Amino acid sequence: MKAKRPTKAQRLSSTTINTLPQTIIENILCLLPIQEAARTSILPTEWRYKWTTIPKLDFCSSTVPEIRTQENHVEWARKNRERRRKLFNAIPQVLLMHQGPIHEFSFDSIANCDCFELDPIIFHLSRNHAVKKLKLAFNHHMSSYKLPLCAFSMHQLTDLDLRNVVIDHQPIFSGFGSLRSLCLYYVKISTKALLHLLSSCPSLKRFTLVSSHLNFILMGFLNVSEYCKLLQLGFIGCKDCTVSAT
Repeated sequence: MKAKRPTKAQRLSSTTINTLPQTIIENILCLLPIQEAARTSILPTEWRYKWTTIPKLDFCSSTVPEIRTQENHVEWARKNRERRRKLFNAIPQVLLMHQGPIHEFSFDSIANCDCFELDPIIFHLSRNHAVKKLKLAFNHHMSSYKLPLCAFSMHQLTDLDLRNVVIDHQPIFSGFGSLRSLCLYYVKISTKALLHLLSSCPSLKRFTLVSSHLNFILMGFLNVSEYCKLLQLGFIGCKDCTVSAT
């Protein structure tokens, strides 16, 4: 039985896709999680290694996590461990094959542990790539991941989004001179470390702090804002949190 010939519309569609400019292909691939972008390797030769040059890497361990019940708790935990294993196996492989600069790096995980495997990845990014946007999100309030010191050497950052991480030290660094947006969602950080961080970001325009446990007065914040020249400031869920000058 002879195989059916592709229709004119199918041939035209294939030709159109394969002749798209490199910039458009990169824009399309940047809209996908990196796991999906890498799957384009099965497409025709023109697309096979396109994903290795995209400047945006978005890693997500899962979509919506499975709802736990008494009956499926063990199975849920097993699947969670398997997702974690696959995710941390994939990231080094992608970084090894990637060519060119990485401008955006996002990591989103449902893990509730320290994820120590992420430390060498952040170290690699801080040493080898001009990352401008960094997002580290742990979608679990029990996460205990501690942000490594090497993250504070990424002076080229313009956007920093941290969720459910721990900053248990006062960063010793020359500042994020280019940082324009800082979002801290349920980040465990002391008032002293927070004020030091803010005062070291002279270009900061947007600052968002979301927390359910913080209970402090941001003394001296207005003095810090003179350096930051903030255009947007938001506090959500901070108990007894006020702003006043020293």
